[in-house]
Amino acid sequence: MSRVRDRRRAVARLALLGLLIAGAFVAVTVAGVGPGDVREWVSEAGTLGPLLFVVAGGALGLALFPGQVTATAAGALFGAVAGTPIALLAALLAAGLSLLLARRIGADALLALLSPRARRWRTWVAEHGVGAVLASRLAPGVPSGIVNYLAGVAGIGVRAFLAAVALGALPKTVAYVALGGALDDPWSARGLLAVALYAAAALGGVLVARRLVAARPAALAHDTRV
Repeated sequence: MSRVRDRRRAVARLALLGLLIAGAFVAVTVAGVGPGDVREWVSEAGTLGPLLFVVAGGALGLALFPGQVTATAAGALFGAVAGTPIALLAALLAAGLSLLLARRIGADALLALLSPRARRWRTWVAEHGVGAVLASRLAPGVPSGIVNYLAGVAGIGVRAFLAAVALGALPKTVAYVALGGALDDPWSARGLLAVALYAAAALGGVLVARRLVAARPAALAHDTRV
């Protein structure tokens, strides 16, 4: 009975995490928060505008707000030079908060539901978290918000995770910030630089993912025990 009770609690905790994420997403969607709202907040904040942008970007990241929109807005508001570190800090804050929330609520719960083989895979992912997160950050089309939460339930270390986010998010952040600063002339040198950086990041993601797969232990790949 205690095992059944523990599994039910684990399911309930994971369901709670899912509801919190979905609730935040719905709240932001219904509120209709967009770049225009952020621009107004920053303008009203004056010298505290950059700090407010970072905090708002981090909070919106918890609600799966697209990071590329945040980075593009940073470029439009602060320019390419100042916008890059501001957007990167917002991405790191969003990633860190999401990781800690998922770890606090869902990490132990997921572990309780996994089979022995799945636990071995989870341990391997946690130990190779830098490569896994780096590949997902560089690859095109991978939702960073989902990756942040998955990293939390997978047990990836905070330091390794933030280092991978910073390294993986940097080229795309620069690309989106440059694009935000060149919205009035996307075919300018800045706009073309944004496209080139995005393509380079995508290629880097493929290479990192291939190396990560190649490093997969054969014992895990062929383990059929449950």
